[in-house]
Amino acid sequence: MRAPNGQSLTVDTPQPFIGGWAYLIWAHGPTGGIRFQVTPAGSAELVAKQLGDWPRYTVREAQWNGGRMLSLEDPENGGTNMVWVGPHNEVATFFNGTGVPFENFMDILAKFDIRDTPEGLTMLPRAGSNLTLGNLLAVNTIDQVCNVQVKPIADASEAIPRSTGKRVRGGSMWRVDERNEAGAVQTRSAFMVNDTAATTVVAARPDDARFISVVESISCRLS
Repeated sequence: MRAPNGQSLTVDTPQPFIGGWAYLIWAHGPTGGIRFQVTPAGSAELVAKQLGDWPRYTVREAQWNGGRMLSLEDPENGGTNMVWVGPHNEVATFFNGTGVPFENFMDILAKFDIRDTPEGLTMLPRAGSNLTLGNLLAVNTIDQVCNVQVKPIADASEAIPRSTGKRVRGGSMWRVDERNEAGAVQTRSAFMVNDTAATTVVAARPDDARFISVVESISCRLS
C-alpha cells in the first residue's frame, strides 16, 4: 500500500484485515501543524452513520479536483469536519467552528500534489508551500482479534525499551500488559521494531490465542 507521504507500507499477516488502511499524518509549516486523516473513500460518511452522528450534522457538498468535497458541521460541538472524497480514497481535516467556507479547505489542499490511486493516496507538499510531512501513523484492524498501528522507526526512538526484545518475524518484540487494581490484565499489546517501522498490536481480548499468532507472524515495513 502507498502511504500519504509516498512511502510503501508492506504488511504480511496470516489473518485478513477488515478493510483498507487509515492514516494520520501532519503537515508542518511556519504557522503550525495541520492533521489529516486519509482513509478509503466513503469512510467518514459511513463511520458517522454507524455511530449515529450523521443526523445531527449539517451536510454541505461541492465538487473539487475531480472529487466530492463534504462539509460535516456539528453545531452541538461547534466544529466542522471537511472531507475531500476521491475515486479511491479521501482526505479529511477538522476546523473549529461552523459555517467554514469550502475555500478554506481547498486552499490547504492546493498546497499538495494529491494523487489518488487504488494502491493509496499520496499528498506531497508542492514546491514553495513551506510544508513538510511528519508523524505518520497507519491503522487497521483484524476483526475481533487486534488493532494494528504502524509508524516510521524514526518517530518511535524514545518508545523503544532498553531491554532486549524477543525475536519475532516482524523484528524485536516486547509485550506490554496494563493491569487493574486487582492485578488482572485489562489491556494486552505487543510493541515490535525493525529497521524501518515500529508496530503496536493491541489485543481485542488479552487471552485470545489468535493474538499471539498474529504478533509472532506479522511483518510491517515502510520503504
